[in-house]
Amino acid sequence: MNLFDLFLVQPIFNILIFIYGLVPGQDFGVALIIFTILVRLLMWPLIKKQLHQTKVMRQIQPELVKIKAKAKGNRQLEATLSMELYKERGVSPFSSIGTLLLQLPIFIALFAVVNLITGDHNNIAKFTYDFLEGVPGIQSAVTGHLNDTLFGMIDLTKHAFAGSETYWPLVVMAVIAAVLQYFQSKMLLPQPKEKRKLRDMLKEQADGKQVDQSEMSAQMTSKMIWLFPILTFWVSTYLSGALVLYLLTTNAVAIFQQYLILHKDEEELTSPKVSAQTKTRVQKAVDAEVVEEKPKKGSSKKKRR
Repeated sequence: MNLFDLFLVQPIFNILIFIYGLVPGQDFGVALIIFTILVRLLMWPLIKKQLHQTKVMRQIQPELVKIKAKAKGNRQLEATLSMELYKERGVSPFSSIGTLLLQLPIFIALFAVVNLITGDHNNIAKFTYDFLEGVPGIQSAVTGHLNDTLFGMIDLTKHAFAGSETYWPLVVMAVIAAVLQYFQSKMLLPQPKEKRKLRDMLKEQADGKQVDQSEMSAQMTSKMIWLFPILTFWVSTYLSGALVLYLLTTNAVAIFQQYLILHKDEEELTSPKVSAQTKTRVQKAVDAEVVEEKPKKGSSKKKRR
């Protein structure tokens, strides 16, 4: 057994089997749903921090637009003031990476766990900790009698499309997982006050007019929102039913968590407002840049005279 199996796959395996033993009727699908909810609850502090920063990023958009307008094309000044604003409001551009890095190994380990359980029931005895084998529900699983269904009706060992056969319950689950992925992504998108079409903004840019790049970026992101649900459905058709159920449950719990966090009172969620001193400092930095440009223009006029 390698280190990945020893420190990640086997512990997840035994947590899942332990939950399975506690579930009335020993339903593997229900155990997997409970396991997924527990994982999301354990990640609550990290998820809350990530969503908190998403909320703050939405709120500082007007300030970023003002910085862009005052910088007047000076990219270095704009970047400096923007990074200072991010620092003051406690925003980290890489905050979402932590959540992803934590979820990815869990999903990979769970993929291995599901393959072990659904592929060959004899693996259950090999990976189960000795002190759990005496639990009645787990004892039957160790002997090879595992109920690997959801509610006793949906076979979680199958795939949505296997050769020429189509297993419709999993197709429906894949569709639900994709729809939930769409709503989860949509909740995180910034909602602009003025809804303009991307086509119109591109036309204005082609005509030489100045277009707010943040607004254009938000519109392009909203157009790509369909990509994630399509990928979710496509991947789900190749996964076993147990992993499709994991994705579906993860998306459902994520939507609930996002709703709770993003709709809370702003005073509780947002960082303290930027102080008057901070605003003055940023304003001075912008004014200083403008003042430096004015003498240059004036001096050039004197030389012409």
